[in-house]
Amino acid sequence: MNIKLTSIWCCCILLLASVQLSAQNKDIEKGKEKLKEAFKQKDATKKSEDIQKATEMLQKGGLKPQAVNAILGDAYLGEGDLSHAEAKYGQCDKETKADGYNKVGAAYVEQAMAADAKNEPKLLDKAMKDFGKAGKAKEGAASIGDKYYEKGESFYNKAVDYYFRGADTASVIKIARDYEKKGAEGVTPAFDLYKRAGLFKKAGDLAWGAKQYAKAYDAYSAGEITEGMRKCADKFYSLGQESEAQNIYLKMVESYTKTANTDAIEKLATENVNVMNYGFAARIYDKAGNLNQARKYYAYDKFMALDLDSAKILFTQSDLPNLTKAIDANMKVLQPLRDVKMQFDDWAKQQPNVGIEMDPETNQYKPVAKDEQMLVDYYKLIKDAISDQCQIISKNVMAIKDPELKRVLMKKFLEYPAVGKILDKQTFAVKLTRSSTQVKDVYLKHM
Repeated sequence: MNIKLTSIWCCCILLLASVQLSAQNKDIEKGKEKLKEAFKQKDATKKSEDIQKATEMLQKGGLKPQAVNAILGDAYLGEGDLSHAEAKYGQCDKETKADGYNKVGAAYVEQAMAADAKNEPKLLDKAMKDFGKAGKAKEGAASIGDKYYEKGESFYNKAVDYYFRGADTASVIKIARDYEKKGAEGVTPAFDLYKRAGLFKKAGDLAWGAKQYAKAYDAYSAGEITEGMRKCADKFYSLGQESEAQNIYLKMVESYTKTANTDAIEKLATENVNVMNYGFAARIYDKAGNLNQARKYYAYDKFMALDLDSAKILFTQSDLPNLTKAIDANMKVLQPLRDVKMQFDDWAKQQPNVGIEMDPETNQYKPVAKDEQMLVDYYKLIKDAISDQCQIISKNVMAIKDPELKRVLMKKFLEYPAVGKILDKQTFAVKLTRSSTQVKDVYLKHM
């Protein structure tokens, strides 16, 4: 008997709950319909009253305030009333609030894309604030970038700014590749994007391929891409830009030092020692903190410049004090050589500047014709004097008793083209007499 009564009571309770739920659902539906009617009202007062009635119906339907606000927020959003939509979403639960802010942000973006230039940035600022409240600032920024990208190349700059705000590197690369497709005119904007995105090797490789070597180095250096820096240095050397090349090598040394790559530093320094580029080898060792090696090669550099007093001091302080004694022993022949070097340097400084142009037949660089004639006229006046100075070089270099000092000075004097023409490069014996020497044989600087 008790079991039957219990069953009857349960059925009644369920029936009542079902009836109540059905009534609440009807109230919710009525509330939503009332809300639609409210937004059709043109009279502001009547509209406000109907929204209030709709709200009461939704509440009567058993909805909690947060759920009611979500419905109101959607309604305001659908009508384009974004400030009220934002306010209602702000009173919802955490998840609904974030979703609502995100929808408001997207709506502001749509409005911005259709707005004039004055209102566009204001609307986008509102959009970004809402995306931020939703916890989706990056995604929102990227979506704005996409909108600008769809509008075409004239809007790429705006798209790029928002892609960077959204940390959307893939989309930045997409625009950079669009620029690359334009050929030469697209190299600079593509390069700038790759570099701004931190894709330094890609930026450097692009500039290198376009033969924009200074730009390539700029990117490689920023990213400390040592293999790229090295090929730029080699290129600058081949173009006669020695100072630029050496500065790159020193930058490489800084990078190697940070990673304690002593083998790479030693290799770079040794390469310069092997070609008797002692001054720069010394700078490399100095930069790397190897003061003993730096001092030794600074001594060699001073000797090559025939700064004999400085060379002796540095050799004495290095592991080659015997070369100090060798300098003293050969001072009688070194002093005339120093005088010749000073004279050659003075003549070389006074040499007329010569422009360079491409020979269309050979694709090789050659001096501009009118400048070359000025050069010929200049060297005609000092041809015999240069020939005589080469005789002095021959006599005194061959008289040097220390083989190391002789080797170094032969390398130094062969830097003057005239010496390699008038004297034998291996022995420094005289090949051309004053009478057999032509003007083209006495140039003191390479063309």
